[in-house]
Amino acid sequence: MSILAKIIAFQAVVAFMLLSTAGATYFAIERIDYYFDRSRLARAQMDTVIRLSAHMNRYSENIAEMLLLGRTELDDFYVARGSLEDSLDRLTDLIEEEIGFVRSATEKEAEREELVRVEAMRELYESIDLTAQRLMFLRDAGRQEEAVELFRDEIEDRMDEELEKYISAAIEGETRELNLIQTQTNRLEQQLTLLVIVICLAALAVSLIAGAILARTLTRPIRALISGAQAIGDGDLAYRISYDQKDEFSDLADQFNVTAAQLEAQRRQLLEVQSGLETEIGRRTSQLEDANGRLKKLDEMRMLFLADIGHELRTPLTVLRGEAEIVLRGDKPVEEYRETLGRIVVLTQQMGRLIEDLLFLSRAEVGAIRFEMEPLVLQDVLDVALAEARVLAAEAGVLLHAEIDETPCEVEGDAERLIQAFLIVLDNAVKYSDRGASVNITLSCARPDAVVSVQNSGPEIPASDLPFVFHRFYRGHQTEKRIAVGSGLGLPIAKWIADTHSGGICLKSADHETIVTLRFPLIA
Repeated sequence: MSILAKIIAFQAVVAFMLLSTAGATYFAIERIDYYFDRSRLARAQMDTVIRLSAHMNRYSENIAEMLLLGRTELDDFYVARGSLEDSLDRLTDLIEEEIGFVRSATEKEAEREELVRVEAMRELYESIDLTAQRLMFLRDAGRQEEAVELFRDEIEDRMDEELEKYISAAIEGETRELNLIQTQTNRLEQQLTLLVIVICLAALAVSLIAGAILARTLTRPIRALISGAQAIGDGDLAYRISYDQKDEFSDLADQFNVTAAQLEAQRRQLLEVQSGLETEIGRRTSQLEDANGRLKKLDEMRMLFLADIGHELRTPLTVLRGEAEIVLRGDKPVEEYRETLGRIVVLTQQMGRLIEDLLFLSRAEVGAIRFEMEPLVLQDVLDVALAEARVLAAEAGVLLHAEIDETPCEVEGDAERLIQAFLIVLDNAVKYSDRGASVNITLSCARPDAVVSVQNSGPEIPASDLPFVFHRFYRGHQTEKRIAVGSGLGLPIAKWIADTHSGGICLKSADHETIVTLRFPLIA
């Protein structure tokens, strides 16, 4: 039996015990609530019967007062009669509620007998009420003695004998029912308390036994593994763990034994190869020489990188010095000075951008540039970049045509850096487009990525140059006598920004058409 199966079995036992305890507790609460509700209904019936008896007496007194004083007491009579009828209705409702509440057929039959008794009381009341009306007719007709005699025979005697008998029987029945319910409730409380205690003790005992069995099945193999580890640690590689159970520990013991055998074999091999140590040292020396060669190559690459920087800065500085020397040669028209100074400004701006790009890439390599990542809509970011790119396109005589997906493309990114990447790609597309041509920009949202594509018509990039377009200072072989106007750092910066956003960038060029595609993962 596997360890997982043992743990599941232990959990099943504990869960069964908990469910049993919960079931017993629920059963106890439900039964006690049942008897509490029965007691409440019985007490309510008792109170209603007592109030009914009081209302009956008040009703009889009001009839006697009307007989003596006349209809001046009629309002009190109506109030007493209404209270009596309400009490009868209330008692009927309570008994019907209890009939629907009780569970056994015997209890339902007893409650139906109580309902029959209430109906008999109602019939008696209605008969007495008709007699009271006859009595008032006799009194109004001046037949006072007959009215008094009718009151004594039909009202006073019947209320004293029959109605009181019904009320006494109802009170006695409700008292008996209350006593029975109380007895059953006390007995049930004792039984349920004993049941819950027994179940809880059984659950505790079963859980302890199951836990002890599980602990024993886990500690015995663990001790065997500890003993084996200590033996191996002391150098006894011939030690093997003996474990006969079929579970995960058995697999672990087998693996431990296999590892010990491998270590023993490796130790023999190490002893065997000690004689060939000189050969190993020679091999290591060769590896060190190879590593030294790689370090030299890296140093050469560093020197080449510094040479590229020097070359990129030397050209604009030479031109800048030449322009300045021209200005210093004698008197020249103001317009010529202005043009020369304008070219100097352009050159200094190019040098400034080159230095900024170099600093940007250097800081990026050491992780000194922080990104303010936040959820944003890529359409909003691209709109800002397009607004700036249209100014560049207007100066170069190039048209921009954008097709933007209307579905919001939500990405996690730094808006400022994304605008920088888009402007680099758009600026290159404008620079290397034929005058009067169009640059087509598309944005589509197809999960899992948002895709931005920039296509321009112009001189294509040779296939041999395509693998290097994202290298520093690359400007390729300029075709059609096009002058290199960039520093060769733009696309490397754009690629670094895309990579930092967990996206990517690629470039294709063929048939006088170049397409740059940027991808950014959409927010799930």
